[in-house]
Amino acid sequence: MSFRMFSVATVALSLLVGASALAAKDAEPSSHEGKIVSIIGDKLVMTGKDGQEHSHTVTADAKVCCDGKDCKSADLKPGMKIRVTLASDKPNTVNRIQALDKNLEFPVSNRHEGKVVSVIGNKLVMTGVEGSAEHTCTLAVDCKVTCDGKVCKASDLKPGMRIRVTSEGTDPHAATRIEAIDKNLNFASL
Repeated sequence: MSFRMFSVATVALSLLVGASALAAKDAEPSSHEGKIVSIIGDKLVMTGKDGQEHSHTVTADAKVCCDGKDCKSADLKPGMKIRVTLASDKPNTVNRIQALDKNLEFPVSNRHEGKVVSVIGNKLVMTGVEGSAEHTCTLAVDCKVTCDGKVCKASDLKPGMRIRVTSEGTDPHAATRIEAIDKNLNFASL
């Protein structure tokens, strides 16, 4: 009898862990590449790498850049190569568009995790996850900073906080996004 109870409890726990992992995976933002067919207002029609057309709604506050520089969705033209990032909470809704007009490749995106050592002005000193060697990042002027999924300032980051730093573009030491954890156990998705 106790073996049967143990087996049922083990199966239930396995299902709960599996469902939690799937929910966490679903919460991660996804992105894909293709070409613009049309963009009118908040409606984007694009082809995927497979050549199939599909549509997205572009959020009002979507970040749009062309060749690594900020632009507006009105600046985008049919035929441009794009990478869209979908909002994690709304299917088929785009909150970021990276377009290429003159450049051949999208800017490199680097992500690394570690812990805060210090933040002074626009300089962040951090270690790797295992406390490895310190390195310094320069915070981009428009660097987005969150703590436990809520918008905050770089000055709110405290020594010892776990962080995930994203650098996009040609300078791998220029932080464009910092996600910090203070009370939550996992990083929030942007």
